Amino acid sequence: MSTNYEQFISANQALIDCYAQVPAEQFSALSRNEQAQVCRSEAESVRTFLSSDSVNFRNILAERIRNAE
Repeated sequence: MSTNYEQFISANQALIDCYAQVPAEQFSALSRNEQAQVCRSEAESVRTFLSSDSVNFRNILAERIRNAE
């Protein structure tokens, strides 16, 4: 089972990979609203981790201590 931190890293990697698949010229040609839709689910996943405060130092440390026991 992966930790919240590992899941957060994975979500960030998925977002990076998604953006890497969109050529810069193609992205630039999109309207602002269309740009907001590119990789939306991946961005929302990262945003959820950040807004839930599950990847702060206190939680990461507590999770590591729990898993070490």
